[in-house]
Amino acid sequence: MSKYALGIDVGGTKVAIATVGEDLSVHQKQEVLTHADNGEKLWSNIEEVISEFLKTEAGSLLGIGVASAGPLDIPQGTLSPVNIPIWRNFPIISRLKQMSGGSKVALHGDALALAHAEHKIGAGRGLENMLGMVVSTGIGGGLILDGKVFPGETGNSCYIGHHSINFEGRMCACGRRGCVEAYASGPQMVAIAHENGWAPQLDSFIDLAQSAREGNAIAIDAISQGTRALSIGIVNFVGTLDINHVVIGGGVAQAGEIFWGPLQKHIETESKAIGFLKNIQLRKAELERDAGVLGAALAVLS
Repeated sequence: MSKYALGIDVGGTKVAIATVGEDLSVHQKQEVLTHADNGEKLWSNIEEVISEFLKTEAGSLLGIGVASAGPLDIPQGTLSPVNIPIWRNFPIISRLKQMSGGSKVALHGDALALAHAEHKIGAGRGLENMLGMVVSTGIGGGLILDGKVFPGETGNSCYIGHHSINFEGRMCACGRRGCVEAYASGPQMVAIAHENGWAPQLDSFIDLAQSAREGNAIAIDAISQGTRALSIGIVNFVGTLDINHVVIGGGVAQAGEIFWGPLQKHIETESKAIGFLKNIQLRKAELERDAGVLGAALAVLS
């Protein structure tokens, strides 16, 4: 009998749910928006999709992997994603065990899931050390060291989106000032552009990126500020560990050259002062929207 895992990727704007075979093929997948009125409603919407998948998927369930924006409390089995305020200390593991009849449930960070998946079958194949990053509604990092996933002592390693790069800077949703995420996430680049007079009727990073491609100076500057903040966070982090490969995925990273061009330029500028960081290698994630669910499933399948 065939076997499969359920992969759940909890992001700031959507929760992706998929069934994944032992060969890492995605069988079924559906996304649930996080814009629910309360935490129980969001869970109900997710539970409905999971129940349908468990009924219709052929084969036996090996377990459930959850990849989530942080912070996480793995011993308690709870998550409190910064960008999902209706979920604080939400008991995701107990809920999933209850509805699946006691199946194994593993919980780890969404960027760690991306790093795991990209290292296994994506842009990070063959690398001994790499930083994986999600750049989307939020900013997250995941670490591969000596060819292995490195979750840290609490499972929250590489919490790079909430490293402060300016202690008197923009207020972040986490409560600190000057976090990388407060400048470099999609919504924050849009907010910076709005503060400087950019198209108030537009509110998505897709719109901002297109406006920048069309030559709008405010949009170009907002993306430059965001990618500079991201580059500082990356250089600080890889400089600490002395690694030089970075794989970046997430919705913002799919914007193309309007994102990658300034990011590469700022990386080169920021790394010049650190003599041993002569050639940081940026790679585009290959698995795109499936990276999170595949990485989540790998927590069970690997």
